[in-house]
Formats: sequence, C-alpha cells, structure tokens
Amino acid sequence: MAAMDGNERKKVRDRAIKARKLALSRLTAQPVLDVEDDEDEEAPIPLRKPTLPLEDFIFRILTEEVVVAETLTQTQVGTVIALHRKRCEVVLGAERIDCILTPEQAKWQQSQFAVGDLVNVHKSEEIWRIHSVQPRKTKLSRPDPGSDERERVIVANVDVIVVVVCVKAPPLHPRVIDRYLIAIQRGGAEAVIAVNKSDLLDPDDEEFDLLDPYRGLAPIIRVSASSKLGLNELREKLEGKRSAFVGHSGVGKSSLLNALKPDLRLDTGSLSEGYGRGTHTTTSSHLWDLGDGTEIIDTPGVRAFGLFKLAKEELIDYFPEFEGISCRFRDCSHTVEPACGIRAAAEAGQINPARFDTYKRILETL
Repeated sequence: MAAMDGNERKKVRDRAIKARKLALSRLTAQPVLDVEDDEDEEAPIPLRKPTLPLEDFIFRILTEEVVVAETLTQTQVGTVIALHRKRCEVVLGAERIDCILTPEQAKWQQSQFAVGDLVNVHKSEEIWRIHSVQPRKTKLSRPDPGSDERERVIVANVDVIVVVVCVKAPPLHPRVIDRYLIAIQRGGAEAVIAVNKSDLLDPDDEEFDLLDPYRGLAPIIRVSASSKLGLNELREKLEGKRSAFVGHSGVGKSSLLNALKPDLRLDTGSLSEGYGRGTHTTTSSHLWDLGDGTEIIDTPGVRAFGLFKLAKEELIDYFPEFEGISCRFRDCSHTVEPACGIRAAAEAGQINPARFDTYKRILETL
C-alpha cells in the first residue's frame, strides 16, 4: 500500500470495505451463537457479533492482484481464428493452438469470444487456456439467441465488413441490410455492399434499383464469383485489411472467398428448392489469411439480424441522411408529430422514402 498513490490506496480500501460489508451481511443472516454462557439454561444465549478486520480484506485484494499480475506476465497474445465446441482455435505467432475452455467459458463461449479477438493465453499442464480477451477496436454484434441481455460478438477487430447480397437469387432482403449497416456503424468498422451474382442480370436491370436507398451510405460493388466480375474492385477495398463477409444465407459469401483465393476450396451451397432461400454451408466463422496482410472472416448466413440494446433516442444517429435537417421538437420521434422537419423532408423526397420507412419500422421494435 505504501508504494501506491493516494487515489490507488482509496480504491483498494473502498473495494475492501464493500467486500467486508458483504461478508458481514452473510454472517449476520445466520447468527453465530456464543456458547460460553450455556451453564445457565434459563439465561438467554447472547449472540456473538462477528469481527472481520478490514486489513484482512485489503491483504486479500492485494494478494489476488499480485497473482493476476504474475499470471499475465506468463501469458502470450494470440488471435482467435475459429470457435469450436468448448475450444477456440488460436494463432500464436507461426503456430496454431487449441485453447480448451473452462466450463464457465464454454457456457457462453459465443458471447465471450469472437473470431478476430486478441486473447491472452497461457499453458498449464500441457493444456492451452484463454486467460482474458483484450479490448476490441471494432466489432459486429447482435443479441445472443439464448439471452437478449447478452451480446454476441460475431467478429472483432475488423477494418471492413462486406455485406454480401443478391438482388434476385436469393431475392434482396433490405431489412437485413438496414440492420447490418446500423450494427456496423455502432461497431466502428467500414461498410461495403457487394452485390453477388450480378452477371445473372443486365447492367441496367431495374432489379438493381432496389439498392438505391443505400447509395451514399456505403460503396456498392457489383461482383460475381463465377464470372469474376468486380473482383479487382473488391480486392482493392480489402487489400491489407482484415475484413468479414456477412449476409443472408445463399448469397455466395464462401463462393466469393474461393474466387478471391481459389486454393481455399471452401464448401459452397445451393438454394433450397421452392423457397429461394440459401442453405447454411458455413456453420461457424473462420478467419482466412489471403497473404500480404489481407485477412477475411467468413461467417454463417443469417435469416434475420437483431440489434443489441439500441435505445430509441440513439436510432436517429445511425441514419446519416437525417443529419442537417432541423426539427422543431427536441424529443421528436419523427413519426407522428406535426410539423416535424424530418417527416417533411421525407414527404418532399429529400430523404429516400424507403429509408424513412426503415427508420419507423425499426423504431417500433425498440
């Protein structure tokens, strides 16, 4: 304690006081009897008030921190490249290792770890384990299917997230795009929209008009995994960066990866007959090294995409086309209020009607 400054000493003392208070509350919930006076059966048996010196709790906290510090000095930093049941595959220098998860880590492993995470790992009794996850620079996340209160991070520490879509086979799903763009902005990465299977349509086909609401919000690149259309333009966006391919099932994320690096030979799926839906070929995320500093994470396809704990008042921040439009009401929802500037702009065509409809639709779900 003597080596600490006043602020550090106060923090340790405050933690010790809280820990002591909690321990006392547990003890007094089940009083300890003092049996020294039980010679007189008629006399009431007094309660012995437990004494827990604060110094003991301060010593315990300092000891725990020393153990943690010593453990951290023995750890090495690796990158998670894949998640498997009860284990994570980690690249440590030039070596790939399997880190076995503790039961507690495995219980919510997809909420604690993500492909792209930098993790502190250590080896004990020939078993590699993850000690902790380093702070993430960027992320893409959604609510955990098992608990809306938990955040499931899909990918971490990526520079670019490519939303892969099709306009016809399977058909375009604007609601998925809308939510991806919001989640990408929240997570701090750059968004790109790649329109795969573009060779199936004429360049001026009206099907491409469905993407008009997103022009100006993210680069839109027409690509084709089969004909190699647009691959050079896509490579330029990804070169020297860590990226992730996300999107609806069946849009061809794995096919695009194979086109960019043929020797990967990833399994690719087809559309389900009668529904135009994609099959889930990629069942878990995996980071692939394409060389020259270019890395791409392939992720499983989704049917829907939720937004994790987005407050209603925050939603407007993720619609950049609303910026600069004044509204007379400070707490306006921009949906039913009279004389709303944003509503007026949408009615006048200043804001794309589809995007304004998206705003209202998402707001109703928050």
